Amino acid sequence: MLSCPRACAILCALLPAWGLPVFQVQAAGPAGLNSSATAINATGAVVGSYQQPDGTYRGFLWRDGQVTTLGLPAGAAQAWAAAISGAGQAGGYTDSQTGSQGQIWDNFGSPLAMVGAYIMGLNDIGDAAGMAIASDGSGYAFVTRNGVVNGLGQPGGGDWSSANAVNGAGAAAGTAMNASGSFNAFSASADGGILLLRALGGANSYATAINSKGSVAGHAQMVSGALNAAVWSGASALGLGTLGGINSYAYAINAAGQVAGYSDLAGDGGTAAFLLDDGILYNINGLIGSNSGWQLLAAYGMNESGQIVGRGIYDGKEQAFLLTPNAPPRANAAAADSAVPEPMSILLVGVPLLAYFALRQRRRFWR
Repeated sequence: MLSCPRACAILCALLPAWGLPVFQVQAAGPAGLNSSATAINATGAVVGSYQQPDGTYRGFLWRDGQVTTLGLPAGAAQAWAAAISGAGQAGGYTDSQTGSQGQIWDNFGSPLAMVGAYIMGLNDIGDAAGMAIASDGSGYAFVTRNGVVNGLGQPGGGDWSSANAVNGAGAAAGTAMNASGSFNAFSASADGGILLLRALGGANSYATAINSKGSVAGHAQMVSGALNAAVWSGASALGLGTLGGINSYAYAINAAGQVAGYSDLAGDGGTAAFLLDDGILYNINGLIGSNSGWQLLAAYGMNESGQIVGRGIYDGKEQAFLLTPNAPPRANAAAADSAVPEPMSILLVGVPLLAYFALRQRRRFWR
C-alpha cells in the first residue's frame, strides 16, 4: 500500500493532466437565438435549427464560421434541419398549413426537393432516410438510393415506422411500432433485409444512428422502465449506463465506435452531453476546461474525426455548439457533474414519434 505522502505526490503529478481540456468548444449557429446543432459532416460543416423571435423555427447551415439560413419553399412557415451530406446538402422537414414535408437543401441553403414527410438522415453521397405518410395516415420508413425511394414497410408489424439514419453502404437504422403498440429499433441492410433490435429487458427500443460498419446506436428500455443509451452489434443491446441519473440517450456513432448523446444527471442536475470512448462514458463538460462558459446539455451528431455537435447553454441562451478534439479522452479525466438546466427542445427521435401520435388522433377524430 502506498504511504499517504507518496500517494499525494502521485495525485498532484496527475492533476495538471486531468485539468487540460481535450476538446475546443465554439458556437456553431446564429448568435443570440436559441439554437441546436444536429449533424456534422467530414469537412466540419454543421446543420441545425434555431428559434426566431416570433417563435417559429428555421434550419441553418454553419460552415467555417459563417451561418446560412435555409430557405423556405413556397407555402412553408417553419423548417428544421436534421442531417447533412458530404457535399453539404442539408436534410430535414418543413411545416405548413397542409402538414409536414421532407426537404433537401443545397449547400447554399436553397430548397431542392421534397421526399416523404420527414427526412431524418443523409449519408455522404446524399442518400436519405426518413418517414413518408401514406394515404391511410400510416407512417412508413424509407431510404433513397441514387434518387430512388425504397420503402421499408412496417418492420415491427404495426402501422408506423421511421428510418432515422443511413450509412454509405445504404444500410439504415430506425424505429417501428409493433403489433402490441410498443416500439422496436431495427436495422435494414442495403438489400432490404430487416433485423429487429432488442431492448434491455423492457418493451421499447429506438435506433437513431448507424456507422459505416453497421453498428447501431440509440436507446433501449430496461426492466425498470428507464431508457438507457445502447449500441447494437447484431440484435442484442449493450447498455452504456448514465452519468448518475435515470435515463440516457445516444444519437451518434462513428466507425471508431465512439458514441455521443446525453444523460440525466443525479438528483435535479438536469442533463449533460456524453461521449463514450474506449468503453468509458464521459460527461463532456469535464473535457472542455472549467472556464469555457458553456454548459453542454446534449450531443446529437459526430463525424469520423470525433468532432461533436449539439446543444448547450452559453451566455444564458440555448446555443448550438461544435466540439473539436485536440487529444483523445483519458480514463482519468474528471467528469464535471455541475447543475445543468432541463432541455427546452424536443428530442430529434421525438419528432416522427409525435407525428405518429398526431396522425392517430387525427384519424380517430375524423372517423
